[in-house]
Amino acid sequence: MVRVPTDAEIDAMSEEELELYLNAPEDYDPSGSGDGPGADDLLARVQQAGAHPGGNGQAPGGWRAPSGAPRSYGWLLVVCSLLGLLACWRLIDAHLTRLRDPMANLTCDVNPLISCGETLDVWQGNLLGVPNSFVGAMAFAALLTVGAVVLAGLSLPRWMWWALSLGCLGGVAFVAWFLAVSVVTFAKLCPFCMLVWAVTIPVAAATWGWAAAGGHLGLGDRGALAVLRARWWVAAGMYLVVLLVVLVGLWDQWRALLG
Repeated sequence: MVRVPTDAEIDAMSEEELELYLNAPEDYDPSGSGDGPGADDLLARVQQAGAHPGGNGQAPGGWRAPSGAPRSYGWLLVVCSLLGLLACWRLIDAHLTRLRDPMANLTCDVNPLISCGETLDVWQGNLLGVPNSFVGAMAFAALLTVGAVVLAGLSLPRWMWWALSLGCLGGVAFVAWFLAVSVVTFAKLCPFCMLVWAVTIPVAAATWGWAAAGGHLGLGDRGALAVLRARWWVAAGMYLVVLLVVLVGLWDQWRALLG
């Protein structure tokens, strides 16, 4: 259903914003589905949904300026968050099982290469003094809430887009760091950690794309369109890097396992 602005929102619109709203297509749904026919149309939709960036791609209204995103982005956040929470829960369960019985067989210890047991009690697995899975569970729970908000057709304030973009940057940095640790230090791959990596990458790429489209990354319209169009190529590139590091860095282990 098309979201109709309240009287207060209409009164707060400038003449340009009011004209933009009145001239929008009748079947336009700012909380609608999917990625439309093209990135230009996507940018127009998110601008009409609340960002209204000008020629420099900046959303007006300061740090609270809202912008929307399609429901496909909300579904991406919800599905990836649920998978991330599942992975974190399995890691938490493995950690608690190891505390109760240090000799217990863990479900994540599949073979000499695919294993998580050795990474549970080391400092790399407890960066903030608690298991990384605890922190990850809180992050994915927050992301799940944001996904529900987007699915409800609501716009997100600029500060939330900033927080999402920075959080995704931190998530990708953690993926890169723990990937290096897994390959160089442990020469093992944790299956649940890899699931966390797998869901973090598309969430980050899509978040940066829609944050740019809403005018929250300081890019002009052309730059915002470029980021929005390239979001899945960015995700594919990150997946490719992870795959190459895992294959090349653990080549001898793969050969021993498959030989």
